[in-house]
Amino acid sequence: MLTDLEISDLGIIDEVSLALGPGLNVLTGETGAGKTMVVSALQWLLGGRADRDKVRSGARAAIVQARLVPAPASAADWIDPEDEELVVSREVGAKGDGDAVAGRSRARIAGRLSPVASLAEVLAPVVEIHSQHEALRLADHRMQRALLDRFGGEAIERARGAYDVAYRSWTEARTALKDAEQAMREGAREADRLRFEVDEIDAVAPEEGEEDRLDGDIARLEHAESLRIACQTVVDAVQEEGGARDTLGTAIAALRGVVSHDESLADPLERLQAQMAEVQEVAIDLTSYVDGLEADPSALDHILGRRSAIGALLRKYGPSTVEVRAYAAQAHERLALIDGGETRLEELRATLDAARQTVDAAGKTLRVARESAGAALCSTVDGHLAELSMPDAHMSVDIAPADPGPDGADRIEFLLAANRGQPALPLSRSASGGERSRVALGLRVALADADDTPILVFDEVDAGIGGETALAVGQKLATLARGRQVLCVTHLAQLAAFADAHFVVRKGVTEDRTTTAVTRLSDDERAEELSRMLSGTPDSDAALTHAAELLELAQKGR
Repeated sequence: MLTDLEISDLGIIDEVSLALGPGLNVLTGETGAGKTMVVSALQWLLGGRADRDKVRSGARAAIVQARLVPAPASAADWIDPEDEELVVSREVGAKGDGDAVAGRSRARIAGRLSPVASLAEVLAPVVEIHSQHEALRLADHRMQRALLDRFGGEAIERARGAYDVAYRSWTEARTALKDAEQAMREGAREADRLRFEVDEIDAVAPEEGEEDRLDGDIARLEHAESLRIACQTVVDAVQEEGGARDTLGTAIAALRGVVSHDESLADPLERLQAQMAEVQEVAIDLTSYVDGLEADPSALDHILGRRSAIGALLRKYGPSTVEVRAYAAQAHERLALIDGGETRLEELRATLDAARQTVDAAGKTLRVARESAGAALCSTVDGHLAELSMPDAHMSVDIAPADPGPDGADRIEFLLAANRGQPALPLSRSASGGERSRVALGLRVALADADDTPILVFDEVDAGIGGETALAVGQKLATLARGRQVLCVTHLAQLAAFADAHFVVRKGVTEDRTTTAVTRLSDDERAEELSRMLSGTPDSDAALTHAAELLELAQKGR
């Protein structure tokens, strides 16, 4: 319950404090006295947009503070478990030119600074405001759907949960297919490029490390003559008369003749013999090398061409043939994936078809639940409308299939036949302003049993209503206030007569400044206020008598 509401420097309000009670709390007063500012203050606490122009002239900031007892469960993250109350506030700075407070908005929950959005998260589950424009909002199909779903309760909640899962799967399947199709389009262009590159590499077919071997072949062919001359010089130095072979032979013969006289000369002899064999092998190898060495211009041209082709691949695909061959292997794999993309598309299309069937089935189940809830809602609202002086009015809910969307696969529209013999038409075309107000109230009362919001605020929902209908509205609000707290701003004495607590807002002038005061009325004072509301004069005997009758009638009606 909202036990206290304090407002300072908001509109023409200087400073007021309301000690609200359980049941129906009514706020009355002359036009312009500041009643609507009370509702504006609550809207600020619910995180609504703060209009800085509403800060009282000359004030640095407007401040709104409220106490709720017990503390709502939605405030669990802000209070200690043993706390029995919750205090919230919001401060909105006036427009200024350098003041530290100017233009700033501060919110506090349980004394702690908080984001404004957190105020809404804490209070929205427990406080609901219905303004005089609510009847006009009833023409909005989104609001109609929300009201119907709230009335449907657990049955619609279950169906809606299943639909939400199916809809999410369907949208994900659509996105996956769309992305795959886009990838296929892009893949076709990529495949053309990859095939060109693979063909280019395959045409050369470089072997691992081939570039180094080719570089060696090129160097040998380009210097064949100088290589032949150098090698032949070595061969001649070994084999010609007086060359290394003859010299080593003379040395070996000298040692062989005396080795029998000293065994220590055996080792030098073996080493000279080994050197002789090694020199002769080198000469033989180099002779073979010279015999096979040819200066072949055609062979050189072929090798130079291959080395150039490999060099071109190295410049495009890697610093060595190892990287070039690895790139070719990756390109082959990527082409295989792209070429298999059509199979993937078929799989995604099948998944999407299955997801569409599931979402259609879930949408149908949700539609059936809404149709059932719609019939029950209309029956309940018709009963309330009959009590609100619309005995022949009949409300209906038209639910037609539509393409799946975030809120279902239905087009929902509330229709009303306001009088007997009239066709059912959309609310915006079928009812006057007063009739729409009564439909809005009928819906609110019908939703009461399906809604556990403990605090309801009504801002002049009695627009266009008077006479006996006003008494019926008062009765409805009194019924709605059973087990919850209702705050109602009204101009109707017939409605105010049903209040459990009656507050009057009065405007006055103090020190050349307009101020507003809010007072809770006693029983005698209530009669005077109702008299003023009925006749414009609080001391009219006839009006006072009528006011007393209203209070007595309301007491019996309660």
